[in-house]
Amino acid sequence: MSFDLPTWVVPYALWSGPSAPANWPANDALPFLRQCLRHMHRTSVIHEVPHGPLPTSLSMPHEVAQAKALGLDFADGCIAWAAIAAADQHLSANRSAWAFVSLCNWHVSHGQATMGDPTHLQIDSDTDAQLFEAMQDFFAQDGIALYPFATGQWLVQSDVFENLPTASLDRVIGRNIDPWLVGGVSPTGPATLLRRLQNEMQMLLYTHPVNANRGLAINSLWWHGAGGLPSDSKVSNTKDNLANLTCTSSLQTFNEAQLQAISNLRNATLQQDWQAWAHAWNLLDKTLFADLHQRAQQGDAMQIVLGGEHARHMYETRPASAWSRVQSIVAWPDIWPSNAFLQSVATRFGATALHERLVVPSIAEDI
Repeated sequence: MSFDLPTWVVPYALWSGPSAPANWPANDALPFLRQCLRHMHRTSVIHEVPHGPLPTSLSMPHEVAQAKALGLDFADGCIAWAAIAAADQHLSANRSAWAFVSLCNWHVSHGQATMGDPTHLQIDSDTDAQLFEAMQDFFAQDGIALYPFATGQWLVQSDVFENLPTASLDRVIGRNIDPWLVGGVSPTGPATLLRRLQNEMQMLLYTHPVNANRGLAINSLWWHGAGGLPSDSKVSNTKDNLANLTCTSSLQTFNEAQLQAISNLRNATLQQDWQAWAHAWNLLDKTLFADLHQRAQQGDAMQIVLGGEHARHMYETRPASAWSRVQSIVAWPDIWPSNAFLQSVATRFGATALHERLVVPSIAEDI
């Protein structure tokens, strides 16, 4: 993966859940994506390595792609997103390690707790401020400094977060939280401290007034994005807005490389809503990929990363081959109105290839 090419990362672009029909997308669907990929070649298909007893990695494939584009060197679960955000907030991020702590809801049923999507909590600023004040002293007693960041999500600073693997929040949403907790099934050292503090905050939340009239209770928190910022990374001294890199579509610039993360497909994937995911893809095709297709036609150098639950596919622009030029020509019926055979070959080839690129097998999870 080149650090110097403009890069577009599309999280959740690969569908691995149920319900996807074998004939999706139709021959005439996602035309700009089809044309765009005809100007590019797939450089790699990377499957994330399982983390110990877990069936997959702690970090999401799109997070790994973003980190690599920034030149970050990290172990699984140790991408220092919080330290990057702290640097952007001018909080002396190089002083020690950082993490995010997010307020969340665990749905408990039959003795098993499942992580809900924190966005469904719709936490307002007043609730956020009340809980921040209530928890701050508890964190301080354990040597952890607490800083505001976003509504329902805070920054925490302490040496305990140095080289501490944590599971991405998106990795755990909709899953049983037990194997993904910091420290896993047998926590030691800093993980033990954080698990104890987590339990204490659950007890605090159980009786806190903010939950008195809420339909969905705020009943726990989640540590993620932990680690220290490497001194030689591209983002160590940047003044660009890095805080929203993993959750917005704003364009970021790092030295000569551009990195853009697209969030349009996230909600539908986390809710396993196939119809909404396909609809979001149609909108992306008309907007993002219409623009990228134009760039590819102009010969712009760039790379695209399509991420999924367990894999990422990387594409780069390449000079147009003879076959790609034929495809581009026969794909336009106005140019070949009488050659139905060539049109059929082109559209069927494109449909089959596109389905294989976007709908990928799921992996078995026994947790």
